[in-house]
Amino acid sequence: MKIRFAFLVFLISQSLVQAQSDESDDNILNIKAYTDVYYATYDTKSMQQEFLPYTAVGARDNSFGINIAQMGVSYSDKNVRGEFIVHMGDIPSATWSDDFPYLQVANAGFKLGESIWIDAGFFGTHLGTESFLPKNNNLSSISFLTYHEPFFQSGVRLTWELSDKLYGELHLLNGYNSLVDNNDAKSLGVLLNYSINDNTSITYTNLYGRENEDVISPDQNRFYQNVYFDKNWDDRLFLLMGFDFGIQSNSDLDNPSKNATMYGGLITFRYQFNDKWSSTIRGEVMNDENGFLSGVVVDDKGKSRGLEIYGLTIGAEYRPAPNTYFRTEFRYAQAPDQLKIFTADAPTNSRTELLFTLGIDINRKVKLAE
Repeated sequence: MKIRFAFLVFLISQSLVQAQSDESDDNILNIKAYTDVYYATYDTKSMQQEFLPYTAVGARDNSFGINIAQMGVSYSDKNVRGEFIVHMGDIPSATWSDDFPYLQVANAGFKLGESIWIDAGFFGTHLGTESFLPKNNNLSSISFLTYHEPFFQSGVRLTWELSDKLYGELHLLNGYNSLVDNNDAKSLGVLLNYSINDNTSITYTNLYGRENEDVISPDQNRFYQNVYFDKNWDDRLFLLMGFDFGIQSNSDLDNPSKNATMYGGLITFRYQFNDKWSSTIRGEVMNDENGFLSGVVVDDKGKSRGLEIYGLTIGAEYRPAPNTYFRTEFRYAQAPDQLKIFTADAPTNSRTELLFTLGIDINRKVKLAE
């Protein structure tokens, strides 16, 4: 039923437009469709109907599947804009809010002043080095750190192009990875992007707020920060480095009255051989020893602890057309010896993954009829 509704939205949108080019960015409707399909296999054991832990892309073992199928529209004019996207697939099934499982984005906004906009509704997260959508990343798989960052958020966003080089956002949100709030507090977030030159930029993001429910005491206030650096050399060699640091009050496992901290990072190199072929390598690490993001497990010594893990991913990509890709990736991940978080013939602290993805992304901008 929901797929039929999305298709109906698409047909109505098509009937309202005329496919003529126009240099103006006013009164523009952008129609979007994106699909990513996969085959994945792991050396750990799981039921094929189950999602594997700590992953959202290619999340079912020894299976062909759909990571995501999405359709949406966005509208932009001189003074107003809006966006609406629905989605289905394993990524939203594994990670999305149970309250709105099929709704990825829904927001509307208007212009306050020169280069200043305010928008309200549901958004993709402003935090993180990687996107949760494979099409926006060099690799289809996401790091363990990205898996534990927010995928979505709801609230109000103020955006401002301060100059040709500096861009900023201010967010007032329900909470960390929340569409429906779990308490009466709100969270405040910032994004600042500075373009050093056409090939180099640095971005800083953060989010601060109380994450515990109102009935739980004492308060657990979380301050999460992310910074990433993006550079390319001659559109051949690309570098992406990101680092996260989080702190949450009253969350230490050994002494609950103390603050808990976590950190993580990733570094990605991609080499573009030509317009069609590229290769990527990514190293990653995450340490959330108190588990306030990753949750708590019991190690083989009977001690409660959070996730500590590192990984290495190697991938290749072929693009038969600019909006289509085929990727193959191999990842090895390992936790400390005593943290056997994966299951094979016996509990184990490591996992190898092989992932194949095929995606197509369609965008069509059209001028609305007068």
